[in-house]
Amino acid sequence: MQMEISSIADSLFHNRAAHSFDTPEDALNKDMSQGSPNASLPFVYREGLTLIKATYPSGEIARTRIAEKLITFYRSQYPAVWNSQQAQIQAAANALVVIYSNNVFPSMNVRLGTHPDNIGHNNSPGCFRCHDGSHTTNGGASITNDCRVCHNLLVSDENSPKLLTESGNEVEE
Repeated sequence: MQMEISSIADSLFHNRAAHSFDTPEDALNKDMSQGSPNASLPFVYREGLTLIKATYPSGEIARTRIAEKLITFYRSQYPAVWNSQQAQIQAAANALVVIYSNNVFPSMNVRLGTHPDNIGHNNSPGCFRCHDGSHTTNGGASITNDCRVCHNLLVSDENSPKLLTESGNEVEE
């Protein structure tokens, strides 16, 4: 386990776009964790992900096709689910349209994941897209990949750091 407190350099946010755009997976996971689309619908994640990742000629066409294709999927593949859960399926279609509309702008070539949030290291290389030791100046100097240049590591490899428990923070194991 490692805990860090960022220095002033981190507050410059030189590695994030002005508007965050979720990855398709993160956007769908976030909404599903809040209940819409309803995770009890069979294959809603798989189908939803396919629909929001697809390329459409315009936002208007995307909104229409996403809803139509999800409804068609349930009508044709799961008619019993369609007959008993039409409201949940329509709500799922609406949620997918909102995810798409908040993150995709075809006229500007912006899609889910076009501008990753480079904070962290899960969905992008994060700091290491530049701080990888291989970016050099004309003189041969490289941008360091030593995290301590920008971050002060206060706790490292401790199961229950005293620093965190005394401050009232929970420690994730």
